[in-house]
Amino acid sequence: MVMSVVGITALLALWEAVVRVFDVPGYLLVGPWAAVTELTSDPSYFWEHSLMTLQASVLGFVLGALLGVGFGVALYYVPAIRHVLYPSLIAINTVPKVALAPLFIVWFGFGLESKVFVALTIAFFPLVISTFDGLASVPSELRELARINRASTWDQMRKIELIHSLPSIFTGMKISISMAVGGAVVGEFIAGNSGLGYVVLVANSQVALGTMFAAFICLAVMSLVLFMVVDVLGRLLLPWNVATSK
Repeated sequence: MVMSVVGITALLALWEAVVRVFDVPGYLLVGPWAAVTELTSDPSYFWEHSLMTLQASVLGFVLGALLGVGFGVALYYVPAIRHVLYPSLIAINTVPKVALAPLFIVWFGFGLESKVFVALTIAFFPLVISTFDGLASVPSELRELARINRASTWDQMRKIELIHSLPSIFTGMKISISMAVGGAVVGEFIAGNSGLGYVVLVANSQVALGTMFAAFICLAVMSLVLFMVVDVLGRLLLPWNVATSK
């Protein structure tokens, strides 16, 4: 943790030094100090917009996690669904999500719902894959042990397969939570009148790079905090996985 902080601090210091030494024009690039100054000059402005992005990100992530895990379980345990829908899911996932955002606006309007669904769409796919892979990676020895002990299909699924797949699911969640933030920002780019994506869009039109980078700082901090929350939750709920990974 200490080394990470030192590394980030060194990178920011190098960035600031490059801007100052080479006297880079403010319309091309600003240093981190200018971004922090902009952030502290009107913290309530960035706080209010951060809350809007946070709301859309968390809602999109939670819905995407529920649907993604459920769909991953269905793909694994129902071969008919896997054979019919899995190729379609892969094809849909290759479509850039920014291209889907206008469609969500047509369906759900310009409010919070469209941004939530963009975040949901982006958070959904990693959890489908991680859930399916986690279930498929259960050792054959454990399945054989369950059959020897005459465990029912439900008991085998509940006590062995789902438990064994939880580390993989939480890995997918850590990927999805950061991507959900990006999805919310994409929605704000397309149809936002609030949120950090909207702040970046307005700052870009005004060539206000200080404001733009201040919004980037807010997004980076938000993504990092949400990632850490999911990581800590995984450590608390899966203590055996923490012990085996050391």
